[in-house]
Amino acid sequence: MQKLFFTQFLPNHFQMKIFNVIIINVLVSILCYSQTQKPFLMQTDFHPAQIWSDTNGNPINAHGGGVIFFEGKYYWYGEHKLAGKSEAQFADGGIHCYSSEDLFNWKDEGIVLSVDYQDEKSDLAYGCILERPKVVYNEKNKQFVAYFKLYLRGIGYETSNVGVAVSDKPAGPFVYHHRFHGGGSPKGSGDFSMFRDDDGNLYHLTVRKPDKAFVIGKLDGDYYYPEGDYQICKGIELHTEAPVVIKRKGVYHLLGSGSSGWKPNAARYYTSKSILGEWTYHGNPCHGYNKIDSVGIEKTFGGQSSYIIPVQGISDAYIAMFDIWRPENPVAGRYIWLPIEIKEDKFSITWRDNWNLDAFGQ
Repeated sequence: MQKLFFTQFLPNHFQMKIFNVIIINVLVSILCYSQTQKPFLMQTDFHPAQIWSDTNGNPINAHGGGVIFFEGKYYWYGEHKLAGKSEAQFADGGIHCYSSEDLFNWKDEGIVLSVDYQDEKSDLAYGCILERPKVVYNEKNKQFVAYFKLYLRGIGYETSNVGVAVSDKPAGPFVYHHRFHGGGSPKGSGDFSMFRDDDGNLYHLTVRKPDKAFVIGKLDGDYYYPEGDYQICKGIELHTEAPVVIKRKGVYHLLGSGSSGWKPNAARYYTSKSILGEWTYHGNPCHGYNKIDSVGIEKTFGGQSSYIIPVQGISDAYIAMFDIWRPENPVAGRYIWLPIEIKEDKFSITWRDNWNLDAFGQ
């Protein structure tokens, strides 16, 4: 080994000491680097109720959201929660987006719609409540339209709006467009599902304030405003929240929950041959036990429904999304994704500690 220039004029025993010190420092540096830098490991399985990190190694921050598929990629939109804030301290920071080609590994696309930290008169002024974002693509306008529950700053939960934002790209940025009162009520509406039918018509299914009736309204061709009156969905129980709607083989399936604030309760499942109803109740579709949080089906594994994802490229493959809420520390909320089993044309959701897409029997 060639000697370092400054060691050539030192006795051999000093040369060895300096050499050993250099080697030790290099080894310590390598060890410290390996402990602080954790390389991303590609994920090939879902781990319900466990911390789920993005491709940067950070916990995914997209609560109460939904997923769309566009041009070969999935896009996951959810509530961005502010670290160090409880729900009572206004933890909502906007809409956060992630993208993935495989549903396991998610790239952070950033906050695509932020609350406004500068203008106190803005509808999105910090201190507003912005929840449960969902995005739909409008083919006529070539536009992505985001919807979210919006409670204006200083108003609280008494009167709700549906906030609307638009973008020309799935990963944003989205621009706030307007708001409207959902449900045909001056008090607005609560939790909702946006369902686009095969004919392109978009429907807003929601729990109406203040009577908690579950209603449906059709939106205009731009997907901006309700078109006509809302009507009650016959067969769906009062206080049905967190609704999710999909269509399979001509039958509409609705997954929802009861109303118990941030605390979990039993899931509800309905079907109908018409999006307008009447709906048939099938009880709780969940089975099994969440051993991580020690919660069973009476509390939907500790979660609440947020969306159902059709898996691309696999026939009859759907994933049920649930959120575990942590109102005292919302950013620490976790996600439960589980495969939907179809038995005699009815949905069944069974707890799994871990699973992958082989669960759909490809």
